[in-house]
Amino acid sequence: MNQIFLIRSGSGLFRDRVSGTEIILEPGMAFAFPADRDHEYYPLSHEPWHVAFIGYHGSQANDFLDGLGLNSFTPFRPDRFEECWEAIGGIWHAVNQQTTNRQDEQCMQELSVTLYRLLLMMRRVEPSAGSTSRQAFETVRNEALQKAVSLINEHFTEPLLISNLAGAVGYSVQHFQRLFLQEYGVTPHQYLQNLRLQRALQMIKEDAEVPVQDIALNLGMETNYFIRVFRSAYGCTPGVMKERLHQSEGGAPQS
Repeated sequence: MNQIFLIRSGSGLFRDRVSGTEIILEPGMAFAFPADRDHEYYPLSHEPWHVAFIGYHGSQANDFLDGLGLNSFTPFRPDRFEECWEAIGGIWHAVNQQTTNRQDEQCMQELSVTLYRLLLMMRRVEPSAGSTSRQAFETVRNEALQKAVSLINEHFTEPLLISNLAGAVGYSVQHFQRLFLQEYGVTPHQYLQNLRLQRALQMIKEDAEVPVQDIALNLGMETNYFIRVFRSAYGCTPGVMKERLHQSEGGAPQS
């Protein structure tokens, strides 16, 4: 099984027991090690040696690593170390959630996508190829954000957690919110709320008698919370909005 190591803090020694080669691993470093090769590693500093690692296998694993420049068996410093660290954390979190249940096909596919994204972020390229590397990273990021928007658009009438959205596209909650805000100018939560408020207005316009509780239920929201969000956005409660829209349609003066 191939392995990838990331070092967050402290320092340690990695020893290849086949060749006898020893490597010092320090904060900010990443290291890829081939499958089925005897090795050992242990800390060298008093500071906690914070290490994340993940193992994976497949018939094309070695060729894939060669193509990414990750089969040199020497440590390096990924430009996007924090994102790599978060990606590994996301994989571990997803796996731990499945420990008591059978890992279904959808979960395994999502883990594969996250692993692929992690390897792309770790890709070692020559400086001249930097623009190509950035383009590949941006493509992965954009595809993830587009998937998140599609999920929101499809499920905004259901109870929807931002943490679930982040997990579905392979990012930590914090990193997902940061990328979403950079791309769309609003947070995922704001985007979701805007969709719900637009749907609420549509329901009110279609049926002036629709109960506020039914609107909230249709949007996957608790009634009192829905009323607070609505008032914050439009300056009045849903009930007052219904009266105003009804008066407007009937030709009566608006308050």
